[in-house]
Amino acid sequence: MVLKRWWFVDSLRSLDSAVPGQRGAELSKERQQLVLEEWAAARERLERLVSARVTAVGDVLGAAELPRASSAESGGGDPLAASDCAWALDAFQAAGKLLDEAADLPDLAAASVLADRAIERFAAVQARAAGQPAPKAARRCFYNPLHTAAEDAHSPVRKQHRQRARRRTGPREAAADRRPACPSCRRAILAGQTPDVLPALVPVKLSRLRTAQVLVPYYSVPQQWSLWSLCACGAYGDEWPSLVLRGEHRKRARAARKA
Repeated sequence: MVLKRWWFVDSLRSLDSAVPGQRGAELSKERQQLVLEEWAAARERLERLVSARVTAVGDVLGAAELPRASSAESGGGDPLAASDCAWALDAFQAAGKLLDEAADLPDLAAASVLADRAIERFAAVQARAAGQPAPKAARRCFYNPLHTAAEDAHSPVRKQHRQRARRRTGPREAAADRRPACPSCRRAILAGQTPDVLPALVPVKLSRLRTAQVLVPYYSVPQQWSLWSLCACGAYGDEWPSLVLRGEHRKRARAARKA
């Protein structure tokens, strides 16, 4: 859990529903200070955890035996090994870069996700080299990629459940199935509650002269401000390490600050 709970949800709803002339009154300076203090405390805790995780992954990768390119080229090895290892090393390097340059909580979450995915990719290479099936990559919770793994929507148990519930599926069930969710977030959605989502700090213009920083779900941040809005902080898709290594995360963070 990154923050204690979404205690600020009511403030966000009030801010969203307020007309422009009333927004300054809805978000007081005291409330703004509370938001910033909670965000700073959450960032400090998360940074410690992610730093330890990235260090541990580095130790594992440093001790791993890399595949020999010559054996793959001669047809005696795994043709995907070299590219998978290169991607894993890029992902680990991107994780370290994000850890050093993180502007917000989603950057730190992405560092953890990319470090974990680097290990997963190496594990797949090692399994294939041993003649074993590659382990299935984890499906991460869209609402907070730092949570436990998302439930497998295609598992036999879930399929049977959906078949039994097909005739009584309502909007909550549809919402719970819309995105990968860990068991806790799924239960919250089914109960009509707000999941314990990963927040991001974004600027909101309150008036011509005043801008406030507010916490919102990370996936609601405009894509021009964040790499992580649609991919669960790098959990889905393989393009993210290269984008981070090119500095795209810094470019979008600067765009958010200038807004």
